[in-house]
Amino acid sequence: ATPSTTAPVPCSAAGTVVTRPFGVATFGSTFQNLAAFGQATFNVSDRFRVIGGFRFTHDQLEVFHSRVATGLAVNAAGIPQAAPGIQPNFDQGVYAEYLRLVALGQSPTVAANNAVVRTNGIPFQSKTTNSNWSGRAGLQYDIVPQSTLYATYTRGYKGPAFNVFFNLNATGTNVIEPETADAYEVGLKNTLFDGALVLNLAGFYAKYDNYQANNPDVIAGVLVTRFTNAGEISTRGVELDMIWRPAPDLNISGGVAYTDAHVDQFKVPTNGVTTGVIASGTRLGYAPEWKGSLTANYRVRTGGAVDFEIGTQGSYQSSQISQFDASPAIRAATTIKAYGLVDLQAAVLDKDDRYKLTFQVKNLFDQSFAASITSGGPGGGFRYIIPREADRYYGVTGRVNF
Repeated sequence: ATPSTTAPVPCSAAGTVVTRPFGVATFGSTFQNLAAFGQATFNVSDRFRVIGGFRFTHDQLEVFHSRVATGLAVNAAGIPQAAPGIQPNFDQGVYAEYLRLVALGQSPTVAANNAVVRTNGIPFQSKTTNSNWSGRAGLQYDIVPQSTLYATYTRGYKGPAFNVFFNLNATGTNVIEPETADAYEVGLKNTLFDGALVLNLAGFYAKYDNYQANNPDVIAGVLVTRFTNAGEISTRGVELDMIWRPAPDLNISGGVAYTDAHVDQFKVPTNGVTTGVIASGTRLGYAPEWKGSLTANYRVRTGGAVDFEIGTQGSYQSSQISQFDASPAIRAATTIKAYGLVDLQAAVLDKDDRYKLTFQVKNLFDQSFAASITSGGPGGGFRYIIPREADRYYGVTGRVNF
């Protein structure tokens, strides 16, 4: 290969433009919540009960934001442009100009660029309030004293929200509407063999409206995560969990869950842009189909001043989407593969459980995995968040009870 003969151009050369962008943002939020709630149980008979409850919630949320940026490059019209990591000024004057230009039919991009000339140094402020009634109703029936059958309905609520962060711009100032959920559950709770075995089985279904989801976005060359109302989603599945004590000093516990969580109807943007719409039926992020764990712990009683304890824990989860994105390619690239972990521990403790020294090995088989995978990496790549638990490590823990 022929080496390049193009010499580097020094920054001091004629015609070279050097910018040193600098930005300072002041922002925050104030959240006030007022709630009243109560629950009651009505015993229809010794074996049949009706339960009911309510909750009244009133939320008030206020946000403020002001950003001053200097040293930005300007376009031909003299308007400051976004620099890597920094947006032009943003305050109440910028926001008011944005609204004026949008009302005239100009696109948000044009409005955002032109509005910067109307900055006035007054922090952008916004406020929203909302009130909600939610509640719970259910039935419980004791088939036998050791087995209880139940069914419940719950109306859930999550209050409104705002996005507020360093690179906030006018297009991100909308109120995130409250999320509501209708959840149904039926199950059977059992205490068997004189309490040696607790075995619970449940089936559930929940539908969420105005689902509040994290939406990755790139602003001024920086990947940010913004809250958004994604639309309607639903989740359904079954869960099994147990606590078993086959011997006085041997405890085994664990559970397994199957969950199908997906989009029912994605909320289409009001500006007519549909490139970010996620297809119905798409699985939700961080919602593996299968997840389970099993723990065993045995205490060796010596009859002396100290006892010994050994234990192990295993966990497994199937693959899950890390970035909830409209692009199937991005969802595939950011899918965290299935993995399982095994931990071991051994402990020395006194007979009265006042002192305990535990030696442990985490991730015994050195299973590598990512806690999160997102786009926005260097050169259009992806960012992997690798937790400490993705490598085998050792530790010692001391505990004193008094």
